[in-house]
Amino acid sequence: MKHSIAQYLLLIMLFVAGVLTAQTATRYYRNYAEFIRKLDVSPSKVAGQPFYRAKFEGQRVKQLDYIFPDGTLVSMIKYYYNPAGNLVVCDSLTADSVLILRTSYQPDEIQAQLLQKIYGRNWMPTQKDYNTVCRFDSLQNPVEYQVKSASGEDVGRLELRYNDRNDLIMEIWIRSRDNKVIELSEFEFDYANSIQHIVQYDSSGLIVSEVSLQLPESPTDSTHQELR
Repeated sequence: MKHSIAQYLLLIMLFVAGVLTAQTATRYYRNYAEFIRKLDVSPSKVAGQPFYRAKFEGQRVKQLDYIFPDGTLVSMIKYYYNPAGNLVVCDSLTADSVLILRTSYQPDEIQAQLLQKIYGRNWMPTQKDYNTVCRFDSLQNPVEYQVKSASGEDVGRLELRYNDRNDLIMEIWIRSRDNKVIELSEFEFDYANSIQHIVQYDSSGLIVSEVSLQLPESPTDSTHQELR
């Protein structure tokens, strides 16, 4: 009887291990186009040439690595999903895990602000209508948010510029169809007196608001916060 129980437990362990193994997989592709078309090949087919390596959990790709022929990791893309299994964010990183580009497939504040500036304040984006592509500098500050429609058309972008202290000094909202600046804000700092001056301009270059604010004693870091 004890022997039968031991065999039964072993079978359960083997079954669980098999299920877990089936849930994860690594696949290889000779180029990005073949990854998109789901044409994976055996590892021997990518030997001696640059290739892509994808890590899957079930049917969902979790990470895509670009690798040189000598096995050196060049860059990677990480994919994040919501509980329903829909792709919501993908991050492009260097081999050292420095974030260089993030694409969001869900409604966000940048979409809302840009579309309201273009179409009016009652316009609200939806996940199926738009995505947002954000580019980062070497300090992982966001330097450009580009909003695209579901068809791939560029709707508009937000450009951000920083000073040598890594503080935001300019924010430019641009409409893509005519490359027109629809709003611009300048941020000047009087560090000696802990004061920030903010000037906002409209699409005609006219000043619409000016304000001076007292800087906090310990200003928050303006660098990008990682996705939780």
